[in-house]
Amino acid sequence: MIIAVSDLHLGDPVSNRNGFLSFIDKFLKPNCNEISELVLLGDILDLWRRNTSSVIHDNLDILKDVCNLGFQVHYIVGNHDFIMKEFGPEELTYNPKNMTVSDGQVLTNGGSKFRFVHGHQMSYWYALPFYEAFSRAMCIVNEEIEDASNVWTILQKHSRNLSPFIIEQIHELSEVEKAQIDKKLAGPLIGHSSTIEESLLEDYKLLQKFVNFKEDQAYSVNSLYNEMISLSSESGNSPKIESLAGLGKVTQENSFEELASKFLNAWIGVFQWMNSGKKTKREEIMQLVRRFQRIALMFSTNLDRDEFVIHGHGHSNHVDFENQIADSGCWIGKKASFIQIDEGKVSCTPWPIR
Repeated sequence: MIIAVSDLHLGDPVSNRNGFLSFIDKFLKPNCNEISELVLLGDILDLWRRNTSSVIHDNLDILKDVCNLGFQVHYIVGNHDFIMKEFGPEELTYNPKNMTVSDGQVLTNGGSKFRFVHGHQMSYWYALPFYEAFSRAMCIVNEEIEDASNVWTILQKHSRNLSPFIIEQIHELSEVEKAQIDKKLAGPLIGHSSTIEESLLEDYKLLQKFVNFKEDQAYSVNSLYNEMISLSSESGNSPKIESLAGLGKVTQENSFEELASKFLNAWIGVFQWMNSGKKTKREEIMQLVRRFQRIALMFSTNLDRDEFVIHGHGHSNHVDFENQIADSGCWIGKKASFIQIDEGKVSCTPWPIR
């Protein structure tokens, strides 16, 4: 059995830390012999604009506790704890052999394959190199230290780790643009009033300069082509969105960048359509959004078509069997949920179990 949890945001006042401690004591410990792997799906710690060492120190007991239960623990980094992949398991637990730290994992259960990622790779797939650089810098920002209190100063100091393209685009940003990006990307965890489509469109508007399709994975352009053609052919069952129908014009001769550009146009078109106020069943349009999320992961990672995606980041627990994608939810405020995979079957359960 595989268990996955995400978005605890330990270190932030809104974290449901006590709820997770009860989950360890009343679920993980009693079932430790049946659990083969626990996947911590990112944003387990919230290191943005905080003293990273203090947050890790204050919550190290949780990591040590779960690593002492005997099953394998996979720590998948998220945007709010992106810098954790620079720490080795030996720095986080007494049982380093029981722990891995990475950007993602592919695990098998019941003969099926499951791809575990945090989920920001879907929302920011078109500008992922910049977004992850920004996320890393936010883990270094410490408002208690003057020289480390500004994310743009941190990015400049660590420019050796950035591509020339990103450095150039940052240099061209006005102070107003920097403030807008900072406010939007690094806002509070709760209290947002915008819809999913409003938020994603605003993100794109702010990050247009950083559009940079990541082509460093050994992924088949032909697979991307087939997926986009398939999506276009199925669009007859979806709302009449012009950019969606346009996916049918891609060809096998298109390059990775050309396919990504056409997909981005359709991606924006779908969210603009959702934001236009036109009526459709919410679940119907969300099915389409999740299909787009899968393809976005094909561009930003090496996701295979036969892999079931398990992610966090969205803070909205659900399982979409048709599109083979599930969000494990979050542990914020009174929210608490986890993914369970047993004999290849995926379920998402609130905690405490009702």
